[in-house]
Amino acid sequence: MESTPGTTYAQEQISVDIQYQSANLKQPDTDNYLMNNAFKFSLERIPHVSYFCQRANIPNFAFNIIEQPTPFGVKVYKTGTSYDYSELEIAFIVDEKMKNWLEIHNWMKSLSNAENDEGFIPFHQHTSVAEIIVLSSAYQPIHAVTFEEVFPTNLSGIDFDSTTAETEPIIATATFRYRSYSIHDVKVFHLLFFLGGIIIMSCLFLVLEKMPLVQYHKFF
Repeated sequence: MESTPGTTYAQEQISVDIQYQSANLKQPDTDNYLMNNAFKFSLERIPHVSYFCQRANIPNFAFNIIEQPTPFGVKVYKTGTSYDYSELEIAFIVDEKMKNWLEIHNWMKSLSNAENDEGFIPFHQHTSVAEIIVLSSAYQPIHAVTFEEVFPTNLSGIDFDSTTAETEPIIATATFRYRSYSIHDVKVFHLLFFLGGIIIMSCLFLVLEKMPLVQYHKFF
């Protein structure tokens, strides 16, 4: 390497070392990439849809931007105090009995009227929980994306076509709104779930120990 005029060899060596360390800091801990088919989708209220799900998305997340004018004619942009989540969208194969399509269809009909023969039903009882499990290149779970208070807002129709030469499955799409979503590391999430189960079982055993024998048999 040629020396730069006005610099010593030691200064140049320090510069090379700094550049080398900087390059190493930028190296990722893995060179594997996220694959578009490495996921699992589930929604508690519509299990048949979950089984046949072909596509799902982690929705866009954006701040509301505030535009602030200045006396110098230059606009300054700042983040607002709120943010928006885009819609959750999925695509699924319709089974021949249309069970999964009807799951969403009937769910949406129940949302159109929160009151039935039993009286008023709170809206949150019409919602559900959805989850996207993100998988690694080895198809091992990495992250869990959990959606709270999910409800459908749009369901595509079903198009039949007798002119096609080949038989193809019918793909339907559905759109959902939700309160918010959160992303958890799967290992940490499962650990917390496991510890929570231990605490619940410990409390249950403490209750059973204090119960008389007759009540213990009635409990089971």
